Amino acid sequence: MSAASCFRNQNPGTVTVVLGAYDLRRRERWSRQVFSISSMSENGYDPQQNLNDLVLLQLDREANLTSSVDTLALPLQNAMVEAGTRCQVAGWGTRRSGGRLSRFPRFVNVTVTPKDQCRPNNVCTGVLARRGGICNVSAPRSGKRGLER
Repeated sequence: MSAASCFRNQNPGTVTVVLGAYDLRRRERWSRQVFSISSMSENGYDPQQNLNDLVLLQLDREANLTSSVDTLALPLQNAMVEAGTRCQVAGWGTRRSGGRLSRFPRFVNVTVTPKDQCRPNNVCTGVLARRGGICNVSAPRSGKRGLER
């Protein structure tokens, strides 16, 4: 799973997926697994409004689960993520559009905001005193700072 905005103007056939990496400038042969994308499933991503910024990737083969690569439990389909739920966003994204990728993964703790501070059918999270994200960052229409995913 990734942000659909990461794949704008990208041919999925030319993208390499790397699992188990920490430092993007080192090979880390003992933990790194490299894959191609065999298929991609979007969820109606709208880049103009930054809605449904999520994509499911099917890799060309099964990943080996290790101390560096593991699965993550997701909420059930149509389950609500309640306001006040603490989450963590992580990735090697850029700090600004067109910027350089981070060498190491960045992590930010966020809290799910109430529905009235978010666009319909989106999960919005607030980051105190700053904005951050994996690939693409925007403020909710209410004008409050945060991520829309």
